[in-house]
Amino acid sequence: MSDATTARSSVPPHRDEPRFDPAEWTPIIERAFFVRLLELLGSRAATVWSQPVDELVRDRLAALDTRISPLVANTMDAANARFTALAVAAYDVVEPVFGPAEAASIVEDCLNSPLREDILAGTRGMLDHADDPFGVLVAASKEREQSYFGPSFHFERPVDDHDTYVLDVRRCFFHDVLVAAGRSELQPILCRFDLNWADAIDASRHHLRFVRPVTFAGGRACRMLFTREEHLPGLITES
Repeated sequence: MSDATTARSSVPPHRDEPRFDPAEWTPIIERAFFVRLLELLGSRAATVWSQPVDELVRDRLAALDTRISPLVANTMDAANARFTALAVAAYDVVEPVFGPAEAASIVEDCLNSPLREDILAGTRGMLDHADDPFGVLVAASKEREQSYFGPSFHFERPVDDHDTYVLDVRRCFFHDVLVAAGRSELQPILCRFDLNWADAIDASRHHLRFVRPVTFAGGRACRMLFTREEHLPGLITES
């Protein structure tokens, strides 16, 4: 993959099985990450490092893979650990040069921006064409819990009814990897990846809302709340 256009065009198409697979998504995210990293740093990288910055990040990534491998219990873990280590490796390389704030900004951009428009468009299209956007989104969440995250995450569902779905993530494998790598401060960057689909929700059109009042970035769990928004028929005008 040699450019951002190629990276964007490689987003997996919609299909029945498997719909969500980290072993498919993580390599796409990784390729797009490196494309964006080289775009952002440009000629600055050559003045700072004698070796290409992407090679430095890949070398660091290889070292991290060895360090976090004891955490990996299945193929989903392997892909999700790689996703997490990608952020850590890039931060470890650029932070000594640019400082914590700019390094975090660079990593956040590289991880979250390249595929954002594609994910937004895919989520928006799914919701726009659904007879029941709330039901479709909850079903997608439940499927991802099984096929993307798996047993190294621990999920609880204190509310799961016709109108509301509350998902509590009591154990987050991404968080475990960050802690093992000594970079738990990068948790907000990984948590922001969810906004790539959540920002596609339009309450006025889809009659649902999503909120995430706490994540492992600031708490000891992550709570995701999906709820229908009442759609008033007839002569009542919604504000």
